[in-house]
Amino acid sequence: FIIHLSAAKLTFTVAAMPLARATESEGVSALVRGFEVLDCIAQAAAPLTNAEVAQRTGIPRPTVSRLLATLVNLGHVREAGGAAGYELAPGVVRLAQAFLGAIDVRQHARPHLLALAEVCNASAFLAVRDADDMLVVEAGRSRSAVALLGSDVGTRMALSSSALGRAWLAGVDEPMRAAVLARLRSGPTGTRALAGPALDRAIAAAVQQGVALSIGEWHPNINAAGIAVRTVSGEVVAINCGGPAFLMPEQRLRDFVVPRLLDTAARIASAIGGQVVPQSQLVAAQANSAKPALRRRTAPKTSKETSR
Repeated sequence: FIIHLSAAKLTFTVAAMPLARATESEGVSALVRGFEVLDCIAQAAAPLTNAEVAQRTGIPRPTVSRLLATLVNLGHVREAGGAAGYELAPGVVRLAQAFLGAIDVRQHARPHLLALAEVCNASAFLAVRDADDMLVVEAGRSRSAVALLGSDVGTRMALSSSALGRAWLAGVDEPMRAAVLARLRSGPTGTRALAGPALDRAIAAAVQQGVALSIGEWHPNINAAGIAVRTVSGEVVAINCGGPAFLMPEQRLRDFVVPRLLDTAARIASAIGGQVVPQSQLVAAQANSAKPALRRRTAPKTSKETSR
């Protein structure tokens, strides 16, 4: 599991505060730095030494040493076996499980994701937005599918280039979409480059069709389609289905995967009392056609029907 708790935008002013308030602010600042160290280790591909953590975070090395010692004592970080450095420890799993356990839609979505992945010979994910990314919180994969670059629970996919992100942007209301796009367009150069006119066109198409596509844009060799679902609490999540381009060319994605993704989204939305968003004509037609089919399969026969 990847724990991403960013506090880059928090600032604190200690000057002119009473001593008690200054001490409190210093404590909060230490907490912020502790999460920065934890996040740095979580995103690393290999164990990191004190010096490497200090270099990547900009936190003085003596402070990093104290923070690492605290995180080790708490069970969130441990010294890497057979290597000089630190890595995540089982303590972070408790945090991740608490977070994932609070997302009720996961338990309802999982069987549908597995069925979708199996019938499409692909991978299917459920994700929530986290800052400028979509964070995968549930995954389904066909038994014969080629792994999506090792993607699984905890994988992050860019809002602007992934089918999950584009579906989420199409599914939220206009004020939220405008705020998030403004954030993307004021971010780092790489983020701004992906949030240009091409993204506007992709969102407009997704709003009209109810389905977002990413054809080699999140990764050159990956094609995927995504749909957003609004939960009963108002939160918007996204589901997708996709795979390597040589197994999932665009035409197959549109003709075979998208109808089944629409059906899966409608079933998940029905199970949680939510709604597929945006409500395009295609989405509405799919939802209406899926409900009678489900009733026909599950409704018991009446005595008259039996006698016939």
